[in-house]
Amino acid sequence: AIVRLTRHRYLPNFSAEVCIVTTNISTLSQSHSELVGLLNSQHPVQFAAEQPIKTATKLKYANVVLLDVTGWEQFPTDLLRKQFNDNPCHFINARFIVLVTRSWFFDDRSSAVKFFDDQGIVNYAILPTPAKASDLDEDIFLFTQNRSSKEELAVRLNDLDHLQRLYPNKLANMHAFYIRFASDRNNYPYIIELLEKGRFDGIILWLLFHIFYNILNLRITMHLVEPSDDFDADVYFQMSVQRDHFQHEFYFHQMGGMCVSCPLKTDRYFLPHIFKPFSFGACVCLALVFVACIVLKRFFPNMFRYELILQALFRGGGAEHYQPFPARIIHTSLSFLMLLLCRRYVSKMISLMSLQMFYQLPSTISEFKASGYKFLVYEDQQHNLPLDDFRFMMLGEDEVQDGRAQYGALVHKHYCMMQQCSDAAFLLSPYFHENLKQFYTIQEPIIPSPYRLQFAKNSPLAGTISRYISLYYETGLWQYLLTRHYATQLRKAQSADALAEVVFYFDDFKIVWLMVVYGWLISVAVLIMEMLSKKMK
Repeated sequence: AIVRLTRHRYLPNFSAEVCIVTTNISTLSQSHSELVGLLNSQHPVQFAAEQPIKTATKLKYANVVLLDVTGWEQFPTDLLRKQFNDNPCHFINARFIVLVTRSWFFDDRSSAVKFFDDQGIVNYAILPTPAKASDLDEDIFLFTQNRSSKEELAVRLNDLDHLQRLYPNKLANMHAFYIRFASDRNNYPYIIELLEKGRFDGIILWLLFHIFYNILNLRITMHLVEPSDDFDADVYFQMSVQRDHFQHEFYFHQMGGMCVSCPLKTDRYFLPHIFKPFSFGACVCLALVFVACIVLKRFFPNMFRYELILQALFRGGGAEHYQPFPARIIHTSLSFLMLLLCRRYVSKMISLMSLQMFYQLPSTISEFKASGYKFLVYEDQQHNLPLDDFRFMMLGEDEVQDGRAQYGALVHKHYCMMQQCSDAAFLLSPYFHENLKQFYTIQEPIIPSPYRLQFAKNSPLAGTISRYISLYYETGLWQYLLTRHYATQLRKAQSADALAEVVFYFDDFKIVWLMVVYGWLISVAVLIMEMLSKKMK
C-alpha cells in the first residue's frame, strides 16, 4: 500500500521503481518470505549491491527504497553510510520504507532519524516489523519526523486512507531552518562582500532571498572561504567538486570565466572620415561633374575662358561677369551643387568631431583579434589556458619584461590583459567610476565558463531550489533582476551645463595640420620640379 501511494508531482520517475537494501543478518525472508516476491510481481525491483558496479551506462536510481534492517538491535549507521556513499541506488528525494525490529523501534528510533537527517533523506517511514506475518495487529504505527520542524507523525498500519500523511511535502515550509551559503571569492555582480564585514549583496542573494524567505521559509548565512578550507556548506557558488553520485549542480544562463580588459583608445582619428566622406552615389556625382567640366572646356574653349574645374570646385579663375551668359548659367549651377556638397561635408565633420566617443571598440572576441591590440598574457596563463588562437597578439617575454619595467603597476593601461569576468565587471562598476575613462572590458568571455551552484551531496534542497530558479527564468523575474542591476550601474549624473563642455581639442585637428603640411611639401616639390624642367630646356 505504501509503494502504491500517489507520487508527489515534483519527484522524478513517476512509475514506482523499488530498490531493496538489506543486510546479511536480515530476518525478513523468514518472517515475511512473500513480500519480495509480491513487490517483484508488481513493480521493477533491484537489489542494492555492496560494491559499485562499473558500467558505461548512466546509473538508474529508484524512487522507492525498501530498507531492511531487521535482525539488528542497533541501527547499522556505519554500514548503511558506507553503502549510501559508495553505491547508492536511490534518488535523494526517494520514498523510504524502513523495516526494523519492534524492540529497536521503541528504544533507539532516534539513531535512524539522525542518520536520515545526515543523508538528506526527508521522505521516510519507519515500520516496526512483527516476528511473523500473522502477528500483525492494529497497534502497529508507522513513524516519520519533519527534519526542520521536528514534528513527529505516526499513522496506524491499517489506516490506509491516511498513509499519505507519512510523506508530506516537508520542503514546502522549512520553519526558519538555517543553511550555509559559501563562495570562495567575490563574484560581482552576483555576490559581493560589503565594507561591513559579514554583510553581502548581489543578484544571487536577491534571488535566494525571494526563494528562501518568501517561499520556503529558510534562513541563510553567507561565508567567504578559501578552496582549501574544510568548510561544510549547504550551497556553494562557483565551487564545484566532481562526485560519483549526487552532483547536484545548477547552471545559470550567464557565462563567466576569463575576460579581456583593454585600455581605451581615445585618439580621435579623422583621416578615414576625411578621405571617404561621401557615399558611392555622391562620388559618382562628383566624377560626372569633373567629366562635364573637362568636356565643356574642350569643346567650347571660347565660351569658357577660364578653367571650369578651378572655378566650380575650388573657386579659382577670373571674374564671372566677364564670361558669356551660357558660361555664367553653367557656372552658377555648378556652384550651387558644390555649395550643397561642401556644406554637407563640413556639417558631417563638425558633428563627428563634437562627439565624445566616435571610435569603435571591439565587443566580441573576433573583433578583438582584428583590433590590433597587444595582449599581455603571463606564463602560467599560457600554460594552463587554451590560448593558441591568440599567440599572434601576445607580447613576447622580452616585451613583457620591458612593459613591466617601464609602466610597473600601470601596465594594464597600455596592454590588454586577462582576468576573471567578475573582477573585470567590478572594476568597471560605479564603485570605480574613474576606471570608465581608462579601460573597458569585452563582454564576450575569452574562456567561457557558466556560473553555477552546487548543493551539498546529501542536500534535499537541490531539486526544490533548482526548480524555483528555473521558474524565475521562465517567468522573467531573473531578467528583471539583471535589468534592474544594470540600470543602476549605468545611471550617471547629468552635466549641469552640457554646452559648457569642451567640444574641440587641439589634437582633434592633428590630421588637418598634417594635410596642410603635406600639401605644402607637395606644392614645393612640384614647384622645384617645374623650375628644374625649365632650366633643363
